[in-house]
Amino acid sequence: MKILLCGDGNGAHVFSCLSAQQADVSVCILSLYKPVREKWQQSMKEGAVLTVDCRNLDGTETSISGNPTCITDDPATAMEGVSIAVFMNPAFTHNEYLKQLEPFVQAGLILVALPGQTGFEYAVRKIWKEKRKDVNIIAFESLPWACKMSNIGKKAAIFGFKEVLEGGPMQISLDNQATEEAVATLQRCLGPVPVLKINHYTCGMSLNTLNAILHPSLMYGQWFGWDGKPISEMPRFYFDANKLGIQVMEDVSNEIGSICNAIAKEFPELNLKSVDPIFRFLLRVYNDQIKDKKSLYTAVRSNTAYQEIMHPLKETEPGFFVPDFGSRYLTEDIPFGMIPLRGMAVLMNVNTPAMDKVIEWAQDVTGKEYLVNGALAGKDLWETSCPQSCGVTLPSQLFGC
Repeated sequence: MKILLCGDGNGAHVFSCLSAQQADVSVCILSLYKPVREKWQQSMKEGAVLTVDCRNLDGTETSISGNPTCITDDPATAMEGVSIAVFMNPAFTHNEYLKQLEPFVQAGLILVALPGQTGFEYAVRKIWKEKRKDVNIIAFESLPWACKMSNIGKKAAIFGFKEVLEGGPMQISLDNQATEEAVATLQRCLGPVPVLKINHYTCGMSLNTLNAILHPSLMYGQWFGWDGKPISEMPRFYFDANKLGIQVMEDVSNEIGSICNAIAKEFPELNLKSVDPIFRFLLRVYNDQIKDKKSLYTAVRSNTAYQEIMHPLKETEPGFFVPDFGSRYLTEDIPFGMIPLRGMAVLMNVNTPAMDKVIEWAQDVTGKEYLVNGALAGKDLWETSCPQSCGVTLPSQLFGC
C-alpha cells in the first residue's frame, strides 16, 4: 500500500520512520518547503538512514531506523497509486497542499488529517468542492506523539506517546470497509500506541482540539503583562505553567463545552459526547505519563511527555531571552485553532469571554486582526480556517459535506 505523507516536519520524520518498518507499506513525502526537502533528499542520496529515539510508556528507551520511499515536490508523482493521503503538516500549509493535490484526487481516496486542526473540514470543502464527496475524509484529534526532529532526514525523537487518539469522518463513509482497512494500516504503522478509535463526526475533532486550548492559554498565562525586558531563565512550557494560564485553559475548555451543548440542543442526532473537557482529555491520552492527577494544574505540570518542552524564545544576547511570538503556538493555534472555535461559537450564539481575551492579546503581539470590537470582522480573518471564511454561514453547515 502506498501512503502519501504531506509535510516534512517533526511528525513527518517520525511517521515515515515508523512506517518503514512495514514491508508492505511505502511512504512518499510531498514537501513544498524547498530547504527541508532538498536537505532530506541529499541525506538519502548520501546513504543516511533516519533514526528515531523513543521514550516508551514503560520508561524504556529504544531506537528505530528507516527512510521514506521518496521525497518530492511534484503532486502528480506523489499521488500516483496512492490509497491513503495523510496530512501531518502545519495547519497554515493545509490550503496550499489541498490546492496542489486537487487536480489528482480520485474517487475512493482516503484523506487523513493527523491531526485534524480545527476547521480542516471547511478548508477541504472550500478547495476540493464536489470532489470531496467521493473521498473518505477522517480527522484525528492530535498528533500521535510529543516529538522533535533534531537533524533533517537523520535524527528525531519521541518524548511521549499519546495512549488513545479519537477520530471522526467528515461524512458517513462512502466505503466503510476501505476506511476500516486504512485505519488498520495506519495503526500498524504507528504501532500499539496510540490506539486509533473512530467515534464521531469531524466537527467533534474541531471541538476536541488539544493545541487550540493548551498553547494559546499557556502563552497568555506566561506573557500577558510582560514588561518587555529579556529574561535569563528559560521557562518550561508545561512544567512551569502558572495558575493564570491553567485557569484560562479551563475557561476556554468550558466555553467549548457550551458550544457542544448548543449543538446538541439544536442537532440532537449528532453524537458529541466524546468531546472531553481538557482535564479528562489529558487523562485519556496521557494517563500513565501524568504523575499527579489531583487537578488540571498538577496534571499539566507533571506530564512526563511534556517535561523537555520549553517556551518558544529568541536569544537577544548570550544568556538572555525574549518570547518568540512568531512561534506556531500563536501563529498556528490562534488562526487555525481558537479562531474557528470562535466562529463556531458565533453560529451557535455562545459567548466566549475567555477566548476573546486570549485572541485580543495574541493578535496584538503578532500584529494580526481577527476580532474588532468583539466581532469576527478583522482584516486577517480570511487567512484562517474560521467557518465563516470558508463560506459557512448557518449552523447546519458546520457538519458533514
